[in-house]
Amino acid sequence: HHANLVPWQELARRTGATLRWIPLTADGRLDLSVLTEVVTERTKVLSFTHVSNVLGTLNPVRALVARAREVGALTVLDACQSAPHRRLDVAELGVDFMAFSGHKMFGPLGLGVLWGRYALLAALPPYLTGGSMIEVVRMEGSTYLPPPEKFEPGVPAAAQVVGLAAACDYLDALGMDRVDAHVRALADRLLDGLAQRPWVRVLGPEKGADRSGAVAFVVDGVHPHDVGQVLDDEGIEVRVGHHCAAPLHRALGAVASTRATFAAYNTPAEVDALLATLDRVPTIFRLEV
Repeated sequence: HHANLVPWQELARRTGATLRWIPLTADGRLDLSVLTEVVTERTKVLSFTHVSNVLGTLNPVRALVARAREVGALTVLDACQSAPHRRLDVAELGVDFMAFSGHKMFGPLGLGVLWGRYALLAALPPYLTGGSMIEVVRMEGSTYLPPPEKFEPGVPAAAQVVGLAAACDYLDALGMDRVDAHVRALADRLLDGLAQRPWVRVLGPEKGADRSGAVAFVVDGVHPHDVGQVLDDEGIEVRVGHHCAAPLHRALGAVASTRATFAAYNTPAEVDALLATLDRVPTIFRLEV
């Protein structure tokens, strides 16, 4: 995701650091065969996605964290796509920092969460300054409150915080293991259906335990925007484009894709409706299938 790439590009530009990345296998998994070549003793931070918002791939957190620890690097986990769909235990994951968005888990827009090991947060300088985050202010200098207050200057977004807490309570009440199983079952149902349509190419692993509820696909000869319009005309909401992951699409040889992402409220009937409507695409665009 661009949000876990562009900030590191900018940091590298400002500091002179070198930005490196782990390449992909043909089916969209991280190529761990070169992990030791990419993550070396010179590596300071290893930042990676928990679940791809395009491919639905569940990345091997333990292997990545283990390698980072071997070389003394910090780990940053992008959990935006996993937090709404599966139980997260930071102690079990073993990462140093984890971030996720509120709106992807039924919370308000404009709010996110950063979790970090306390000692590391305490060592970090504030990235914004102002009221509510200071301890003592003198004309000669100021001292700051400990985390998390140190990183929350100004007037807090109280309504958004309350809304996100309610969203977390809602998901907890549903049961995250139940949500995970439900989302995976719907994704598998769609993947099984797409596999029966040779004119559709699925991006990422076809099925497996390391897959979550995002399914991106390409219809050969039809732009994803057009596929999305056909589905939209029947009230089926998908996302089209590169999903803020343009380099990933280039690596997979796709300009863009159509993506269905499942949540707790989706049903098998909706998957079947998507597949039935998708079958109209070859006729509408006169494809030879």
